[in-house]
Amino acid sequence: MARLHRLCSRFGGGRAAALLVVVGLVATACSGSGSGGGTKLRYGYDLSAQFTNTFDVSKSKGDCDGIPLAFIYDTVLRYDPESGDLVPGLATEWSIEGDAKKTITLKLRDDVTFHNGTKLDAAAVKKGLDKNNTNSQLTGLDPIQSIEVIDPTTLVIHLKNDQAIPLLYAMSNARDGMIMAPESFATAGKHPVGSGPFRFVEFKPGQGITLEKNPDYWEKGVYRFEGIEFTQVGTGPPALTALKAGSVDLIRSEMESLAAIESDDSLGVVVQPSGAYLQFQMRESYKDGRKSPFADERVRQAMRYAINAQEINEIVQRGKGEVATQSLPKDSPGYDPSIADAYPYDPEKAKALLAEAGYPDGFEFTMAIPGPGIKNMADQGQLIQDQLKNIGVTANIKPILGQDIATQYYIEGGGDAFAAARLASTFYPSAYDSQWGKFEFVAIWNGAENEEVTNLMNQALGSTDPAQIAELTKRAARYTSEHALEVPIAFMPQILAYDKARVGGTFTGQYDICNPPDLSGLTMK
Repeated sequence: MARLHRLCSRFGGGRAAALLVVVGLVATACSGSGSGGGTKLRYGYDLSAQFTNTFDVSKSKGDCDGIPLAFIYDTVLRYDPESGDLVPGLATEWSIEGDAKKTITLKLRDDVTFHNGTKLDAAAVKKGLDKNNTNSQLTGLDPIQSIEVIDPTTLVIHLKNDQAIPLLYAMSNARDGMIMAPESFATAGKHPVGSGPFRFVEFKPGQGITLEKNPDYWEKGVYRFEGIEFTQVGTGPPALTALKAGSVDLIRSEMESLAAIESDDSLGVVVQPSGAYLQFQMRESYKDGRKSPFADERVRQAMRYAINAQEINEIVQRGKGEVATQSLPKDSPGYDPSIADAYPYDPEKAKALLAEAGYPDGFEFTMAIPGPGIKNMADQGQLIQDQLKNIGVTANIKPILGQDIATQYYIEGGGDAFAAARLASTFYPSAYDSQWGKFEFVAIWNGAENEEVTNLMNQALGSTDPAQIAELTKRAARYTSEHALEVPIAFMPQILAYDKARVGGTFTGQYDICNPPDLSGLTMK
């Protein structure tokens, strides 16, 4: 079992935490020292755009649901974004067994209870994983063939294939690995029962979510404030306005607000690099037979030459991001420097490719963006629209609420392309598999399932050799670049801002757009 711990530490696609904010007295997360704040943290969160109005993990349709849910539910494993390691969660030990790498054994904690007082044991974890696996968008659990309960603290997971390591990472990631109390399945959408550090109190759709500290949490002394009130604030400038007005204590901020935050002595800020990136994603075909201009490789290549990633990074991210040339950042084991200069900004080259593809006068298409009212997404959409005008292409912008993107853009086909921010991948080869691998949600609905990428990723995801995984991922990077399967734009630092008069202790920022920050050392003054 120790072998897997060491091996996973070398797989890491997570980026080192850039800034650890220290406010007031530094206290270690597990010490339990310091006073309980006596108040609840008012966490600014855009329920209208980010929450799909259910606490049922198996029915969640939005990745950012994971922010409030992570405080209610424990996960089977945890992910250390600084090292890329898998670390214990509900499971304290894990091993991959057999030459075919199709069996995982998990040893669970024996001191965990759900918020309703029932015991969390192997039978409950089996039921929880089976329930989560009914979610059509939680594809990370697809490798599970069956789960066997050996005893109250031992589970054996039998896999359909050899992708044991990606499954372990899936069980550490947000919704996939969250365990709901089996007794709550019927009512979990409105009344969640987990085993996490906070218990559900109240939900007012579009307004807020109230959680209170779980006094029986197995990891004693980690959280030193009384609860969390997730309060509706709009993404972007509205969030900063609410923070400055004293309506909330903590927000995730967009880059356009960073200068205003840093110039205000009453506010603190955490800036942390991430693998999330701005992206222009192209639909290659529709389920209903409609034609997409992006089915033609030359058109996709034209988009890469026509979209000026450097300009978008300078304007949308104030130059703070890392300009992207592929799906993984430079510090990832899967980054391939050989393709870094494959598509220099060249509108004339783009026009020539369009003419070759039969579009000498350009074409018109619908470009979906998250929104309305999300400034950085609107700014990026406007810049792409303006840049494409230079080559005779008209992009009609269609804002879609975050909670509706899966349905309205992907499933219903509401657009030919999607200009947005793509989430980071916990296990780095998944950056390619999740977008172009066979049977993957995004690939299916974009008509973009790709045999070459699938074959490379099946090998990478089934390997336990870090060097082989990295090389296979680089081959996928080269293939997706050559065939212009996406337009990567820039990796996005994640920003937290907070009221220094209210918030103290130590905490780190988000390592992805829809993952919660580590607030285990935070205190309320």
